[in-house]
Amino acid sequence: MMSNVTARLMPRGGSLRKPSALGILLALGQVLGGCAAPADLGVTTGGAKDIASARSVIENGGVPDPDSITVEGFISEHSIPIMPPAGAGLLYATATVAWNQDFDGFAPLATVQVGFGTTLDRENFHRGPLNLCLVIDQSGSMADPIDPRTRTPKLEAVKVAVDRLLANLTADDRVSIVTFSDGTAVRLEAARGNDVAAIKSALDQVTASGTTELVDGLRRGYETVAAHRSVNRADRLFVFTDVLLTDWNEFLLELFYGAIDQYAAQNIGATFFAVGTDFGHDIAFKLSQKRGSNYFFLSDYDRIVSVFDEDFDFLVTPVAYDVSLEVSIPFEFDMAAVYGLPTGGSFPHVFDLSVPTLFLSNREGGGAIFLRSRAGALVDFSKENSAAEVNLSYKTADGEAVTLPTIRAALPAGLSSRAEPEFFHDAASRRGVLLLNTALVLKHTCEDYYGQYGYAYYDPTALNRAITRLTEFLTYFDATAAGLEDRLSESSRSLSQERALIARLRSNIGGG
Repeated sequence: MMSNVTARLMPRGGSLRKPSALGILLALGQVLGGCAAPADLGVTTGGAKDIASARSVIENGGVPDPDSITVEGFISEHSIPIMPPAGAGLLYATATVAWNQDFDGFAPLATVQVGFGTTLDRENFHRGPLNLCLVIDQSGSMADPIDPRTRTPKLEAVKVAVDRLLANLTADDRVSIVTFSDGTAVRLEAARGNDVAAIKSALDQVTASGTTELVDGLRRGYETVAAHRSVNRADRLFVFTDVLLTDWNEFLLELFYGAIDQYAAQNIGATFFAVGTDFGHDIAFKLSQKRGSNYFFLSDYDRIVSVFDEDFDFLVTPVAYDVSLEVSIPFEFDMAAVYGLPTGGSFPHVFDLSVPTLFLSNREGGGAIFLRSRAGALVDFSKENSAAEVNLSYKTADGEAVTLPTIRAALPAGLSSRAEPEFFHDAASRRGVLLLNTALVLKHTCEDYYGQYGYAYYDPTALNRAITRLTEFLTYFDATAAGLEDRLSESSRSLSQERALIARLRSNIGGG
C-alpha cells in the first residue's frame, strides 16, 4: 500500500507576563509519520519562516527587532515527535494535553498539542522528475552583501545555492534559467538536470545591475516552464530575489499574487527564496496560502546548505491539497490569545485552518498555531474535561477526498485546579510547552528593550525587567527541560542551543 501511495506522489514530483490558562499548540508537521511508531518525515505548509535573522543578531552581540521573532518560526526549527494513531493513513492528526502552572503565569495553563503528520518515510519516498525554472533577480541590489561578516554579494550566494541544487538533480530533470532586472532574459531552456556545464555557463553571464521588475520575471519564468511541460515531470519555479515585498504598494502586490494564482491553477508551483532580505511573516504566510507555493529565507551559507542539501527533495513535493483543519474549544474555557493563525483580532471558540498545499518536510517541525484561553469557573477538575476537538480533511495528489474521525483531547479527572502537581501527557507535551514559552520570552524581552517607540531608548525599568525575565526564565527552562532529550534529530535544534541563546541575549542586554 505504501509504495502505491509513493508512486502516486512522484508525478507531482498576547503577553507572556500574564498568560491565559488554556494553550493549544497546533504543530503542523512536527510529528514523524508511521502507524505503529514514528517514521522520519514530517509535513509543512511551507509558510512558517525560521528566525535565522534574529539568531544571527543575538549571536553577534545585538538585540533583534521583536518582529523578526515569531512562535511559528521558532517552533519550525524543532522536532516534537508524537505517536500516530493506529491505522493512520497518508496524513493524520493527533492531540495530547498538558496542565501546569506556566512561566510568569497568572493562572495554570492547559496546552493541547495537535500534531499533523504523514506515514511516508525515506524508505518509501522518491522524488519525481522536475520541470524546473530558476528565476533569478539580477538587479543592482543583488550586488549588496548577503551578510555583514563575509560580505558575499547576494548574487554570488544565489550561484552557491544553485551549485548545491545541482547535486540533487538527475538527467530526468529539466532546468531553465530566467533572469530579471529592468527587463527579463531567458538564459537557458530545458537543459538536463545533470548538464552542469550548460547550467553554470548560463549563470556565468549573469551580473547585477538595474532595477527590480519581479512580476515581469515571475511571468517570464511561468511561461518558460509552461513551454516545456510533460506529464512525467512536476512543474515548479524557484524564485531568488532580495526585493522587500512589505514595501510594495497594494497594486504591485495584487499583480504579484495574481501571477501566482493564475499559474497555480495550471498546477505550476513556486518556491520563493528571500536572499538576505527577509519577506517577513505576513508575506510568508500569504505565500503558503497559494496553491503549490512555499517560502524560504536564505540568510547565510549554512542556511543555503541546509535548504538545498537536506530539504530539496521535500520542498518540491506536495503531499496533499485543500487541507481543512477545525479546532473547537469548549465554552467552559475563555479564549484569550492566538499565535500563528489570522484571527482579525477576535478569538472565537471554533478555529478553521485552510491550507491549499502541504509539502513533505525533512524536519518534523512545521507551521505552528497556539490558542490560549482561561479555565472558567464551570470547569470541574474532579471530572474529565474536554480541552479540544479536532477535525481534519484533505485531498491526495490523485484528488481523493479523505476525512478523518474526530480527535478529542481531554484533561483527565482528578487534576488539581492549581496544577499542583503539574500534568504532561508525554514528553512531547512538555517539550511543546517549553518551546512555546522560549519563543515568547525571546520576543517579549526584545519588546521591552526597544520599547513602545520601536527603538532602544534605554529605559532602566524596562531593561531591568528584560534582564529579570531572562534570568527567571533560565530557572524555569532548566526545571521544565529536566528529563527531556536534548536533541531529537539531526535537523532539529537542541534544547541546550536554545538555553544558550537565552543566556546570550541576557548578556547582550547587560545582564552578565
